[in-house]
Amino acid sequence: MIKNIVFDVGNVLATFQPKEFLNDFYKDPKIAQDLYTLFFEERLWHAYDQGLYSGATLKKAAIKRMPCYKEEIERLIPTWARYVKPFDRSIQLMKQLKEEGYKIYILSNIPEDSYQYFIEHNNIFADVDGGIYSYQDRLIKPDPAIFQLLLSRYDLKAQECLFIDDKEENTQAARQLGFHVITLRNPEEIKQKVREKIHEV
Repeated sequence: MIKNIVFDVGNVLATFQPKEFLNDFYKDPKIAQDLYTLFFEERLWHAYDQGLYSGATLKKAAIKRMPCYKEEIERLIPTWARYVKPFDRSIQLMKQLKEEGYKIYILSNIPEDSYQYFIEHNNIFADVDGGIYSYQDRLIKPDPAIFQLLLSRYDLKAQECLFIDDKEENTQAARQLGFHVITLRNPEEIKQKVREKIHEV
């Protein structure tokens, strides 16, 4: 029986399409691709999510690697969090599930700047029963340790948890620990997918 619903943030509760954002932000496709490679293929953002960089130190590290884009990087970092917008459909579902008696948790790879922006501007975390945020605990999905931390911190049983994420490697890691999972390909389908999974279990 599912008692706990565990949500990822990016592409589950809110937008996260970095390539699209960079193309819109810079207009010049070469700049957008070079900076996508820098932040995502060279894993700077991975370290940012993990709390190894603040926004300021991420900016310094990026400029050190690509000094030719100093101005572009300086414009980018303070702007990024404002691009991430909540999905109304997902937030509404989360509130409905809470009202129905399910416990609601967050398990997200998220940097501190994005977390703080959500808290200050559209607090999607206001009604949750708990959460593991990668930057706080220096753990990052799909490391099994981050899922185990969620279970131990909130005294949960994996078989009573439904975990929703947009990445197969993350849901696979959770499944191996006994979680029920949904790999969400389309955020507009979240309500249907969650209701089907709850009914199935």
